[in-house]
Amino acid sequence: MGTKISAKYDGMCKLCGEEWRVSDEIYYQKNPKAICSDYDCFQKQGGTLDHLKPVGTDQKRMTSFRDQVIITKIPDATASDNVKKVAEVWDEYMVTAHHRTKDLYPEQDVNTHVFGQIRSKIIDQLLFITSMMKEK
Repeated sequence: MGTKISAKYDGMCKLCGEEWRVSDEIYYQKNPKAICSDYDCFQKQGGTLDHLKPVGTDQKRMTSFRDQVIITKIPDATASDNVKKVAEVWDEYMVTAHHRTKDLYPEQDVNTHVFGQIRSKIIDQLLFITSMMKEK
């Protein structure tokens, strides 16, 4: 199953000759190999995106599952005081990582999937550094 990604390299479709540049949106599938910036050509190569759907009334502009809204289900449970303390510490990491991500990647919209992935990685790095400092 393929996905819509931001190109990491300049490239050209081997089937239709369509060209793309770094950061252009392209359709990519690993197996069977299919890659093109044109959705119809991507499909001709055997590419499939089950979760792809048109955006609004624009039939040529597509969105993938990453852009779709998810329904969050929260269990009916009470958190212990220890869990609440951990959550307060996590909040500090989240705020720090959020601002650090904004500083490092000012071109990224904070409401995008990419921004969230970068922020998540920065939280991981902060936690790792914290654990290293405690070991010393």
